[in-house]
Amino acid sequence: MKDQRQHPRYAIELDAEIHAGGTSVSGRTHDISRGGFCMMARGSVPVGASCEVKLALVFSETEFSEHLTLPATTVWCTPMKGVYQIGVKFTGLDQTNRGYLDLFIKFLDGGDEPDDEEDATE
Repeated sequence: MKDQRQHPRYAIELDAEIHAGGTSVSGRTHDISRGGFCMMARGSVPVGASCEVKLALVFSETEFSEHLTLPATTVWCTPMKGVYQIGVKFTGLDQTNRGYLDLFIKFLDGGDEPDDEEDATE
């Protein structure tokens, strides 16, 4: 079965926080793309909620990059063996946030330039 995703995914563990209304959860990502990410967390979040997410590279147990803060929407939240797997879609990105996300993905992609054609189709 061929993967029909709009954006390539990068399997990476990032420090992640979701702030949706009065709910906040933190955990680690499973993967990320220009469209969103999947994370594992100990708490659940409401599905369909507008939220703010913070992502940071993990250098060691106590060292992280600066957080990249982006607007998003929770897409799904599934309980799995004592934790929750949460799907998040980036939404409402302005040009500045899109640029920061592209730099972040460029770093994960080994320094390749972002695909401008892909951004034009969104």
